[in-house]
Amino acid sequence: DYPFRSMVRRFSKALIFCEMVKMDALVRHDPNTYHILAFDKSMHPIGAQLCGSKLAYASDAAKIIEDLGFDVLDLNCGCPVDKVTKDGSGSALLKTPDLIGEFLSQLVASVSIPVTVKIRCGWDKESINATEITKIAEQAGACAIFIHGRTRVQGYKGPADWGSIRESKAVAKKIKVIGNGDVFSPLAAESMIEQTACD
Repeated sequence: DYPFRSMVRRFSKALIFCEMVKMDALVRHDPNTYHILAFDKSMHPIGAQLCGSKLAYASDAAKIIEDLGFDVLDLNCGCPVDKVTKDGSGSALLKTPDLIGEFLSQLVASVSIPVTVKIRCGWDKESINATEITKIAEQAGACAIFIHGRTRVQGYKGPADWGSIRESKAVAKKIKVIGNGDVFSPLAAESMIEQTACD
């Protein structure tokens, strides 16, 4: 949120993100949604993260994000909570990799800022598809993919599977692969980079 981002910015110049917002709420000009996206010039570089399941809203929502002055646009395909997945948004999109590609293609075509995507390694352990989605995202023009090494079914429980991150990095040609999951210390970050070769 805004206070947290303000605090983080005092100590780091790295890329930060706002909280995730729904595409349809943004297009409807819901004031609460716009409040979530508030930032000041000290927060650059800053990204906005969209979620949704209706392709019809993607282009307009992307243009709004760019017009608000964000530096990066991210498509969230990783959120596991029921209120997000029940309409096919967030990690529910992991069930339809080709639709993720369609969303990304439309977002990339609509804005001039970089487009990224956040995923999990799969919906459940029977449907691990991070490498497939990495290829699709690269083909669609995304410049980076964030991979949380857990399935949607896992939520935030159990150890993260860094193997999916390693395998995705191995198939990536140009797209940057950013690892996520169980990184709570500099040593863990170093270990992830060593084990996965992630960017």
